[in-house]
Amino acid sequence: MESQRNTDKEADYKKLNITNEVTINRSDLPLHCPTNESALWCAHPKVFLAIEDAKNNSARCPYCGTLYKLQG
Repeated sequence: MESQRNTDKEADYKKLNITNEVTINRSDLPLHCPTNESALWCAHPKVFLAIEDAKNNSARCPYCGTLYKLQG
């Protein structure tokens, strides 16, 4: 059981967003950061980003600086 918990922790650490640019699809809207795929241990308060209203189809998270780009 302990080894399973260690494996789960390792998998969670690998979820850390090491890239600062993420491409999303319209099916991912409404956009919020951190996303559901982000690790809980490194999360900041959830913020919704109005990417669909941006003229360049991109939005940057004010907390972590991740740049989201809306595809299509």
